[in-house]
Amino acid sequence: MKIFDIKHVQTWQKKITQTISLNVKVRQKDTTDPFYRYAEALDSECENIHIDYEITNTLPEIQIKNNLHFHSIPEKTEIEPFINALNFKLNPPELSSEYAGINTLSSSNLILFVSPHCPNCPSVMKKMIPIVWLNPNIELTIIDVGIFPEMAEKQNIQSVPTLTYNDFKWTGLVKISEIIDVIQKEPDQWDTGTLERMLLEGKAIQLAQTILDNGKFVQNFDSLIAHELLSVRLGAMVCVESIAEENRPLAKTLCDQIWSLLSTDNIQVQGDLIYLIGICGSEQDLPKLENMAARASDNEIKESISEAIESIQEQS
Repeated sequence: MKIFDIKHVQTWQKKITQTISLNVKVRQKDTTDPFYRYAEALDSECENIHIDYEITNTLPEIQIKNNLHFHSIPEKTEIEPFINALNFKLNPPELSSEYAGINTLSSSNLILFVSPHCPNCPSVMKKMIPIVWLNPNIELTIIDVGIFPEMAEKQNIQSVPTLTYNDFKWTGLVKISEIIDVIQKEPDQWDTGTLERMLLEGKAIQLAQTILDNGKFVQNFDSLIAHELLSVRLGAMVCVESIAEENRPLAKTLCDQIWSLLSTDNIQVQGDLIYLIGICGSEQDLPKLENMAARASDNEIKESISEAIESIQEQS
């Protein structure tokens, strides 16, 4: 039977003078339940920690606050964030500039998938945990993918740390401002950084579906299709292709923006924009493309124009 290492928690609790009560939900009050064994170790070895048990038919958890749920057994990299959360029970965090606006959000459910072997999980956990004290309307659930792999599989979690809000996912390090952006604002008001992050994390199809559901392109989308960073630009192109397949009239509304961006001196960006005209354009764009081809001196641009013309003709 595994013996849990609680010495870090034990050392910390000796520094406090108040008793901290934790609600631990277990499937059975039996040593075969690892959550019960961990809680029993805390209860017996930490004089300033008191455990209240509750039998549950759902996921076992250590509940530090009524809107903070640890579906994990704090070990290794998870210990320090766990102790931070315990400390907040005594000394709640103050609203800093990093969390500005988090206290105004309405009821929201955030789920953070972690692992005790993950090097980046502690920093994300430490960043997320203060939120539940700054805004009691926000529920934060932390799930250890090693203990509950079925929960990770259910939400198609490929790596940790991953934070989810409804169908939106952040993988790796996350900015509080982006979380506020997604929860508080309509998609067409999302910050450019939020959009770039989606594309860099391979969420082009997710962004495309958001645009399709919203019936219009998000603001600042033009900065994505003309982005200097190739990985962002390619993600935006995949997004446009997906939209064009589902809703060509919506894709066509992007054409005027694409034409306005073609003045760029970056040949690679020009080529990609011309490709998008082939995806989004109509017969009305053919004269412009033919005129551009007559004036073009770069062979790659000429080839891009030729392919765009062919693409529009095939779709007409």
